[in-house]
Amino acid sequence: MSRKRKRSIQDTPVTATAPPKKQQKTPAKYATPPISLDASPFVDNPKGSDLKREVQLYDLLSSEDSAQRLLAANAIVSGLLGEDGVEESTLQRHLERRLFRGLASGRKGARLGFSVVITEILGQLFGLKNLAQDKYAGLSFEKVLGFLVAKTKPEGDLSGQEEKDHALGLLFGLQSFVRAKILFREEVHWNIILGKLLDLSKKKPWMREECGWVIVEALAQMEQAQAEFTIKELHDAGLSLSPEGVGVWLTARNRFPDMKFPSKPWGQSGNPLEHLKSLGKALKESSSRDDDEKGQQAKQTGNWNPQLHFVWNIVLEQYAKGLKNEAHGIKSDFENFWKVAVDASRERKFWGFLVFQKVVQNVELYSKFLPTVFSHNLVRCLINHVQEKDRFLNRAAEKSLKVVVQSVEENPQILLVILPKIIGGNGMYNFDKVTKTKTIEKLLAMFDGSNAKEVVNILIEPTIAVSSSEGRDAEMRRQMLGDYLLNLIRRVETTETTEETTWVKHEVLPRLAHFAYSKDKSCTPEVSEKTRTLFRNRLMSAFAHLLSDLNGVSYPCDLLLALKPDAVAMDSGIMEAKDSAISTMQKLLKKAKKSSGKDKSPYQALALLYSLAIFQLYNGEPEAVSILEELKLCYDKLIKHKESEDSDVEASEVLVELLLSFISKPSALLRKVTQHVFSAFMGEITAGGLKLMTDVLDSSEGLRGQQGLFDQEQDDEAQMDVDDSDLGSDVEVVDLDGDKGLPHEHLDEDSDDDNEEEDEQESEAEDDEEAKKLDDALAKALGTHRLAQDLQEEHSDSDADMTDSEMMALDSKLVEIFSQRKKIPNKKQEHKDAKETMVNFKARVLDLLEIYVKKQATNPLAFELLIPLLQLTRTTKTKQLAEKSHNIILSFAKSFKSLKKAERAAEINSSEQIKLLKAIHQEATKDYSHMFAKATSTASLLVASSLYNTDEGSVKEVATVYRDSQVKWVTGEVTIQAAFFVEWVNWCQSHAKS
Repeated sequence: MSRKRKRSIQDTPVTATAPPKKQQKTPAKYATPPISLDASPFVDNPKGSDLKREVQLYDLLSSEDSAQRLLAANAIVSGLLGEDGVEESTLQRHLERRLFRGLASGRKGARLGFSVVITEILGQLFGLKNLAQDKYAGLSFEKVLGFLVAKTKPEGDLSGQEEKDHALGLLFGLQSFVRAKILFREEVHWNIILGKLLDLSKKKPWMREECGWVIVEALAQMEQAQAEFTIKELHDAGLSLSPEGVGVWLTARNRFPDMKFPSKPWGQSGNPLEHLKSLGKALKESSSRDDDEKGQQAKQTGNWNPQLHFVWNIVLEQYAKGLKNEAHGIKSDFENFWKVAVDASRERKFWGFLVFQKVVQNVELYSKFLPTVFSHNLVRCLINHVQEKDRFLNRAAEKSLKVVVQSVEENPQILLVILPKIIGGNGMYNFDKVTKTKTIEKLLAMFDGSNAKEVVNILIEPTIAVSSSEGRDAEMRRQMLGDYLLNLIRRVETTETTEETTWVKHEVLPRLAHFAYSKDKSCTPEVSEKTRTLFRNRLMSAFAHLLSDLNGVSYPCDLLLALKPDAVAMDSGIMEAKDSAISTMQKLLKKAKKSSGKDKSPYQALALLYSLAIFQLYNGEPEAVSILEELKLCYDKLIKHKESEDSDVEASEVLVELLLSFISKPSALLRKVTQHVFSAFMGEITAGGLKLMTDVLDSSEGLRGQQGLFDQEQDDEAQMDVDDSDLGSDVEVVDLDGDKGLPHEHLDEDSDDDNEEEDEQESEAEDDEEAKKLDDALAKALGTHRLAQDLQEEHSDSDADMTDSEMMALDSKLVEIFSQRKKIPNKKQEHKDAKETMVNFKARVLDLLEIYVKKQATNPLAFELLIPLLQLTRTTKTKQLAEKSHNIILSFAKSFKSLKKAERAAEINSSEQIKLLKAIHQEATKDYSHMFAKATSTASLLVASSLYNTDEGSVKEVATVYRDSQVKWVTGEVTIQAAFFVEWVNWCQSHAKS
């Protein structure tokens, strides 16, 4: 039978910790500011205002706001016993008709408030003041107790709830007698109260726990003889083998170590912890037939309680005490207790979760017991219930995991204890995936690097030697290890390298590289090529995170020097190229170490390229050897400045081509490396190098453009297979929303549109041809005709009389046809992918050009980028590309303007600048959109400023160009935004010398 949870008495000091389940939170809506109450003495027959005041006080005493209850309690006690105290009849009336009667009320917080006042009055009546003897002789202990019994005795035809309220009222009243600390002046008083408590627990088994807790509270006030009597009474009542009995036995034994206990059930020592089998039954309230026949086992309470029984606190505190005192064998004792009382308790799984939470939450007390609580049955139960939302204990399991994470967050040192228990031992290496939680991810997020070696070893250990029966599991664990290690690295702040991040270089990166490129005899089964490939991808992703600037070059270079790639097959030619590259990389690192400031950037950048190319060589990429050869040319010409056999080859153009090949791939690492290297060498970039970049911007954003730039055939089989679901991959997907057009019309459409339309028409024709071939193949296999032929000739069902063998043969034929069809590339998808590739490629080129114009704003070559940028803004159908190129022009102008006048006055060719200015004005006439007008105006004024800073007299030539354009605009020869000329006037005004 279910029951309403009882509120506990929390408003008075107690001698022992009350069970947490008795607390009831006060809703915020009842919180009120302090109020002033009249505490004057009560009158015997109140009327009018006196009656109103009395009613108000007792109403406040029933409030759910604890502050209001305490204020009312103080006022009532002062009104009854303050100063000289009220008359005996008045006090009796309040006790009998108000206070004890109110205990049986289920209204609001009545029992809580009334029991506070009763406790205080009983303490003054029969305690140190002994008012019952000196002033209130008519109020004897027996008489006052009689008031309680009479007012809480259910009489008449009561409902179940009313009967429950009366029983709870009696319990609160008896607890008030105990908390008043008046029962042990005369032994008979406690004997009476104990009898009442035992009778109540027998009549109402669902209240047995609360009655047991009151007895535990009373033990703190007893002498040894009284405690022995109490133990005997509980034993005679059959409560010794109950959770309450265990709690009383342990509490009495702690208080009186030498007291005598009944020989059964806990022996002469009275220690239930020495009888684990019986203790397990008692805690789980389960009994055997023999126990029932002997009358040793108490009747079960018959109700389910969502709160942990108070006896668990007492039992766990016993073990914590032993741990503190360094008792011999305390860990093994607790392990045995856990196995019997918790892990083997299939019928009490919910309580098991609560006990687990309690141990994990109190790390200071139970830290040495943490490995034990992650037992087989509990962890399995935890996994089973947390992964299915409809399981009964799902919320309890989720709460347990939250407690684990919270405990590690508050005590990071226990990560080394808890982590191996979850991913190893009784747990699962893919715990997060199985439970659909982020427990491991959250635990690793609290990793601070101080114990990096230990954490990494914990993660690696379950992946090394995997039994043959778990062969498939080995692959899964090792692949997840790569993810775990990468997540650790991604937590590192890469802005600066400190001692706190050295663990990345010494512990994590070498482990990733070891699984990726080295052999390990201790690994069983042997690491597969698929797993090695995954670790290589994770290593590249780690570099992508760590290389925030060129100072991060030490990560890949130092790792490369320490690595032994014995799992990589290399012939003599490749070995020679590798050794030569490593030697050159070391030379560059030495030069960088000797240099300072900007001077060392080129050395670091080229060393970074070498390290990346060598890793690509280890990864088996076919172009790695040719990349090393190109790097050697760059090293000879850009670093050593010596002439090579290919003296006609410009090193900077070779470098630019190499960088463009890098950013053409969807890799975050290659994008970062390219930007770092480009920044280091942009001062060496020639006009030819910039032309290579602007040619990319001029190419078509479709399949033809891709084929033109990359020299690809339409069925390029070497294209990388990108798995978007691989979250740890280095692949970078950039969505520029290419389907959305610009908000302006393209008045001067170039050949790109025609090319794209031709591509679409070709793909549709090819799709129709493939569909026709499929129809023919199916018709031939089925012995039928295509639909167009069916309209002209009739045919019968050819498979109506087919045999089983013929049907099987037909099935195989159909499978073959559709398999072949699946291998044929989808032309529409191919065109879509090509467009996405080209848009992403152009976006990355624009990133490089933005770096260039910001850092090389005074370089005459930077001005040659204006026309290509304007043309891209005008012609592209991808809005984001247009906005990006437009913003680069704005950044260029801003960077130029921010320079000092002396810095801006670079040597330029005035005639070439005038030609550029006229070309910009010509571009301005090709599109009427506001954004394009802003871009052309900014570019035009930028060129004008460069001329003006070199020679102020050149303003006449600039004004002539503007005049000619304005005349054409006014006469209707061209269409230009008026703002184009307004901004020119504003520029003139800002430079006017008046």
